[in-house]
Amino acid sequence: MKKGFTLVELLAVIAILAILIIIALPNVLEMFNNAKKDVFVTEVKT
Repeated sequence: MKKGFTLVELLAVIAILAILIIIALPNVLEMFNNAKKDVFVTEVKT
C-alpha cells in the first residue's frame, strides 16, 4: 500500500482552507481597521 495523499484529498483540503480564508478575511481586515482607528483616536486625545 502506498503512503501519501491522493490528488483529490489534497484538493479537498485546499478548497476547505480557501473557504475558511474567505470567511475570515473580512473580520481580520475589520480588526486591523478598528485598531488603526483606536490609535488615531488616542493620538488625537493627547
